[in-house]
Amino acid sequence: MSAPFGGGRNVLAAVNKYPGTNHRAWNGALIEEISAFRLDVEQLYDLHVLLRRSDSGATLDVRNDAVASTVGYSSSRVPEIEIHNSFRFPDGEAATLDQRVLVSPNTPALLIDNHVRFADERGHSLFTLASLGMDDVRSGDDIEEATYRHTAGYDFIVAHDGNRYLALAQRNPETGQTTFDGQRIGVQGVASGPDRSAWQDLYLDGAGGLTETTHKEGKVDTAIGLHAGRDTDVRWTTGIGFGTSEQEAVDNARWPLYAGYERERATFVAFWKAWCENISLSSPDDATARKLYELSVMSMKCAQDRRGGIIAGAFKPEQSSYRHIWPRDLVIMVQALSAVDATPEARRALDWLNHAQITSHTTDERGIDRYGTWWQNYYTDGSDHWQDLQLDQVGGPIYAHWLLYEETGDDALLEAHYHMSRRAADFLLSWEENGFPKAHQDPWEEIWGHSTEGSAAAIAGLRSMAELASAAGDDAYADRCRERANTWTSNFKEYCFEENGLLGSHYVTASNPEYADSPPPDQRPDGAAFMAYWPWNVVAADDETMLSTVKHADNTAWRAKRSPCLGRYPGDDYTPTGVDEDGGWPICEAYADMVRWQSGHDTDAVSDFVYHHAPEWVTSANLLPERVDGAGRPRWNANLLWSQATYVLLAESMRRGEPYGMAPGE
Repeated sequence: MSAPFGGGRNVLAAVNKYPGTNHRAWNGALIEEISAFRLDVEQLYDLHVLLRRSDSGATLDVRNDAVASTVGYSSSRVPEIEIHNSFRFPDGEAATLDQRVLVSPNTPALLIDNHVRFADERGHSLFTLASLGMDDVRSGDDIEEATYRHTAGYDFIVAHDGNRYLALAQRNPETGQTTFDGQRIGVQGVASGPDRSAWQDLYLDGAGGLTETTHKEGKVDTAIGLHAGRDTDVRWTTGIGFGTSEQEAVDNARWPLYAGYERERATFVAFWKAWCENISLSSPDDATARKLYELSVMSMKCAQDRRGGIIAGAFKPEQSSYRHIWPRDLVIMVQALSAVDATPEARRALDWLNHAQITSHTTDERGIDRYGTWWQNYYTDGSDHWQDLQLDQVGGPIYAHWLLYEETGDDALLEAHYHMSRRAADFLLSWEENGFPKAHQDPWEEIWGHSTEGSAAAIAGLRSMAELASAAGDDAYADRCRERANTWTSNFKEYCFEENGLLGSHYVTASNPEYADSPPPDQRPDGAAFMAYWPWNVVAADDETMLSTVKHADNTAWRAKRSPCLGRYPGDDYTPTGVDEDGGWPICEAYADMVRWQSGHDTDAVSDFVYHHAPEWVTSANLLPERVDGAGRPRWNANLLWSQATYVLLAESMRRGEPYGMAPGE
């Protein structure tokens, strides 16, 4: 969730509904992973609400103790999040917590409307507890300083790490109370003594109250209180403001609280409706598909950093993070944004690619001069994270440039990024051996070899450059790019197709792999291979090699056994457990279904994906995950923006009656 423009676009928040893939005995829904100004840097995480009984001291936590929860959006065009958690105290008393969450549209602040109902009048207190992250993603430094402040009639907890500031406050709109009924600042993980964490003090020690503190340094957490007394129906608003100074953060929390949730919500809704009116949403005629389609578009917009890049996903599986920018994923999102006429967002993404390109003679760990390429993935500010060479992240940006130019006809766009595309094409032209692109890392980031998808993307990149060069009047360079692309295409089958593969005759992950894997990369079929048809337009959908490959996609060794969702490849162990699991990836199924549709193998494949299959794979928030299990239930990493992009693209292609965004052909 974020805002489409204004100060609120600098804030991104995610909600996690448990249980997760590790199947803990948690059933709540929790606001997590909140970022500001840089969408790859968390400002705080795990924003708990705890309910305490005054007579017994029993304390229930929104994540650990809720007996049931739901989460969703207020509408498919307005990503205000609605959360419901149900509780039951040890003596049987029931309670509910309803929360509405939005980003202040004009201000970098998160606003939460909280509504608690208790079954009786025995007396209760309410607490908000936050783990303050402010994690420097490069150094791992997550040391902060947090302090209690009272200013302008409000109590605040203000935290900073020297560069980033946040301020936490609350207001009861019915009583006007803007002060805390107790607060604690502690150090996370400390179980005893004066530094013990707020979580330990409030929840684990079982006292149900707060031992007050006003200042701590370290990896801190904080809790603030609100006495409900005998009221059984209580509302209050939590505000978290972000800034580059303490005063800025305090002001950014205070003013939305003063305005009130409903007023901020009215502006938030108006902003999102205005944004939707400026793009072209096809709105599938089926209500379920329409919701998934519109939310998919919204999710890409929410995840666009103010610098223009779009993170892969707003989540952290285990200890890794998807809050980085992969040029390949970004290219597909440019394709999807272009399909719905979200041209300003697509242009900003292309501009990010321009600025992130390597424009100095820099060698990587393999000794490759990476001038003109892109690193494997990036922090949102354009600095590199992982560095391996993937050719879809060299040819892809050229394709994105060509596609936007093709759609807009804007000569200024051609000129603005021409040197970017020319540098990338120069690298591709140099990266040749024996009439084919030299080895590179495959798109799944596991194998070094001649990957099917990466080689196809390199061909598409040169063909796209040829079109751009012709438009710019550089016919000699255009001819050079086309000739090289045609040579590589003529050798594509030899390098990428295996007559006696794992399942028969099919395209494989990569030929000549640098090291062994199981199943072998040069023997196993691969879901990314279908991208050689769409969008890279290197192999025709009805070519015998592509038809042979897509027929094997019905084999349960490669797809989920109880749901029509294709996996990356048979034996894939990139799963929550680290072992091969029954299941599939919606993005792989999307690319396979495009081949099925266009080859005539299954003319209903894309419509089935849009209307029937994908809606069965969504999370509780109606967004597609990275992976589903054997029965089609979300298994891991929700939501993956690449998944949302492919859904939008299949819906748009179906509406047009042809694949949208095909790269130039021969």
